[in-house]
Amino acid sequence: MRLLALMSPMFCALCVQGAPQFVWQGQVDGIAILHLQGKQLAVQIQQGGPVERQRFHFSDALPKTGQEVRVEVLEGRGYVHVIDPPSIENRYTLAVGIEDRQPGSAFYSIALYWDISDNAYDGKAGKTEKVIWSGRVEHSAVIECQRKTCVSKSDQGAERGTPVADEHFKFSKPLPDRDTEVRLENPDGRGVIRLVEQPRESNHYTARVSIQDSRSGATDYSFTLVWNRGNNKELGSIPQPTGRGLLWTGRVDGRVRVTVQGGASFSEALDGVRVMEEHAEILRPLPARSGIMPSIRKLRGRGEVAIVESPSEKNSYRLIFEINDPGPGADDYEIELNW
Repeated sequence: MRLLALMSPMFCALCVQGAPQFVWQGQVDGIAILHLQGKQLAVQIQQGGPVERQRFHFSDALPKTGQEVRVEVLEGRGYVHVIDPPSIENRYTLAVGIEDRQPGSAFYSIALYWDISDNAYDGKAGKTEKVIWSGRVEHSAVIECQRKTCVSKSDQGAERGTPVADEHFKFSKPLPDRDTEVRLENPDGRGVIRLVEQPRESNHYTARVSIQDSRSGATDYSFTLVWNRGNNKELGSIPQPTGRGLLWTGRVDGRVRVTVQGGASFSEALDGVRVMEEHAEILRPLPARSGIMPSIRKLRGRGEVAIVESPSEKNSYRLIFEINDPGPGADDYEIELNW
């Protein structure tokens, strides 16, 4: 058996309800065992070749408590299962087996879920940054926080509104230029304070807070936005859970380009005739964000298929792939896309 070197953990704020506590991706040829403890991962090769294209991310540390762990296989052809759950006997180490017994290697994407309610593993995991805002609001306002500044605006949905007075804010560190999950804490004021928008690439990483006050006259309000500290260099390569997004079929004669955006797709003939008997089954919409690692697999067809453009802000978050059929005549294709 070969034991791969312990990898450094990746940190980020992935605090969405229902999000996995751990995501792993890699190319497996044989049997690999993942050993998780706290926020550390070691990979043991029990049979076959080394894991390739490995990427992983901890959203939450594995607690020092005995508990059951749920495994979700997002992509992979083999058998993935929990070998040994965390317990006091194994020093709260989780072992997950990936068994790929078919010829050649295969890509796997898995997500793990565990209970973090008693998570006291590492004090560093709880380190956060914050911005504290205060001001006098009359009727309504929207507070927009980006990087190291906050700007207040009148609520566009309100019939009336006056500028916020005596506005103050203080950042412990700038809000990161990445997708971040912020939490609204310590809201204080007589009206309603709500977090209405999370920092995302589509809004230039801006958090928005709405204040609604139905009573007359201005009054003092304050709130705190909190986010988990992270390493920006590592966060740029965090894998996201992948799964089947599109199943495309059609009869191709020549070279064809297919564009996917959101919940729709369309094709165009680059060389030859247009696609015949085309059908696109979108199993889940393509997310409007960068950093997606789509993969393509040809299930049927004699020619070549390839992704030529991945989603980005520059291309309005489109995924584009091409089919090149060598001929003669047309051939039936069935293509699977994962994101």
